[in-house]
Amino acid sequence: METFLTRLRTVGWATVEAAFLLIVLCVLLNIILGGDADSFISSVARNATDFLERLPPGVFLGVALIVMIYGFLKARLQR
Repeated sequence: METFLTRLRTVGWATVEAAFLLIVLCVLLNIILGGDADSFISSVARNATDFLERLPPGVFLGVALIVMIYGFLKARLQR
């Protein structure tokens, strides 16, 4: 059962990372292509930018800092 949960967690995080990379790719392609972007790319980019614009100031920066500190501490403790 423990190996199943470990495998499920690994697959789950891989899915989350792939989804995040897809969103970042769509935003970058929308920046590069501009108005010529596909409807899927432009709708994903519009949703992502609308979400980030509606966040209160500093929330995105705070979350990014927390993730960076977590990654730093996790890497430091594994040594």
